[in-house]
Amino acid sequence: MGVVASGRMRELFAIESPTETRNAVGELVQEWTEVGRTFGSYDALSYNEQARRGQVGGTTSATVMIRYYPGLQANWRLRWLSRDDRLLYISGVIEQGFREAMELSVEEQAA
Repeated sequence: MGVVASGRMRELFAIESPTETRNAVGELVQEWTEVGRTFGSYDALSYNEQARRGQVGGTTSATVMIRYYPGLQANWRLRWLSRDDRLLYISGVIEQGFREAMELSVEEQAA
């Protein structure tokens, strides 16, 4: 997948990084901090459905293309603002060109 034309980058994403803090009883709690916003494109690749504890759920794998964002890491997530704040967990980051764009492998857990 090459660099995406600007006209296709119409979805708005918040970029969030994880931070670990301790709660009142000393347990580690993961919190998410918004570090930026960007427009990008979303292309679904596959959906895998499974039953867990009597409930049916699944995982959608997709590719998101965004403009280059310095420091973005594979353990961050995207909040898909233009689609009801859906959460997309980043599992892979590939730089396209020379700091032109980033191809992100993402997963969405469906309830």
